Amino acid sequence: MKREVQPLEVLGCSFLPKIYFVGHLKEVFGSDFIEVKAEKLSEALKDLSFKVTDFLDLDGKPSGKYIFLINGADSSLYGDDPYINEGDVVTIVPISHGG
Repeated sequence: MKREVQPLEVLGCSFLPKIYFVGHLKEVFGSDFIEVKAEKLSEALKDLSFKVTDFLDLDGKPSGKYIFLINGADSSLYGDDPYINEGDVVTIVPISHGG
């Protein structure tokens, strides 16, 4: 008998992109990380703008006031507004994050 492969959502599993916070952002969001349902970095940041309004610039792209890492690499390596996938880890680091 052949076994049918089910999408993860059908099985009740999900690997949504996780957004990790560094520095004061942990206090702002009350957590080290949250999971988001978004296809692009800007969509995820827009969803978070209820707490932090300057994640995006006036053009709706990730602002230069933060360092955005996708799986440990600077998000700008993937373009102005990169896609984020299931299982990706996005880390948001304030420019003034201390040492």
